[in-house]
Amino acid sequence: MAIVAMIAQHFEATIKNHPNTKLRKIQRRCASEMHVNVTIDCCYRVNKIVKEKMAGNHNEEFGLLWDYTHELTLKMSGRTIRMAFQRVTVDFLPHFKRYYVCFDALKRGWKAGCRQLIGLDSCFLKCPFKNEFLTTVGRDTNNQMFPIAWAVVEGIEIANSDKLPRVEHRNCARHCLQIGQ
Repeated sequence: MAIVAMIAQHFEATIKNHPNTKLRKIQRRCASEMHVNVTIDCCYRVNKIVKEKMAGNHNEEFGLLWDYTHELTLKMSGRTIRMAFQRVTVDFLPHFKRYYVCFDALKRGWKAGCRQLIGLDSCFLKCPFKNEFLTTVGRDTNNQMFPIAWAVVEGIEIANSDKLPRVEHRNCARHCLQIGQ
C-alpha cells in the first residue's frame, strides 16, 4: 500500500490535469520514471486515490459557499446573491444547482455608464462536477467589457429552449471557424 501512496503522490498533478489518463500510460511512466513495475490494479488504485482526493477538495470548498454567502451578506449592502441546491433526503448532502452573485456597485456602474447591451459568456469548469461558469458583461463608454454579474450553474438549457424567443444569439469568431470546417 505504501507503493500505491507514493505513486499517487508522484502522479497527482498529472492525473489532476489529465483525468482521463489511461492506466497503461501510468504503468509505463512508473516503469520509466520511477523504475518500478506495477500492475494495472495498482494503477487503478492510484487513479482512484487521486480522484477521491480531488472530489474531497471540491466537497470542502462547496461547504464554504454558505460561509462566503454569509460574509458577503454581512459586508455588502445592495448585493444580489442566490444559491440553489437540492436535498434528496435529510441524510444526504445537498446537491448543488446554481450560485449567482451581482454586486450593487457593478449594477449601478452598468446603469450609469454602459450601453444598454448585455452579453453572456460561459465556460466549462474542470472539476469532478460538470458545471458551467457564466458571466454577464456590458460595454462601457470606452468600448471595454464591464462585468455585471457571474454565476455557476449545472448547465445551460435556456439557449436551446423557447424561454427567450426574442433574444439574438451570436457566436464568437473561433466558433464560427469551427462551424465552417
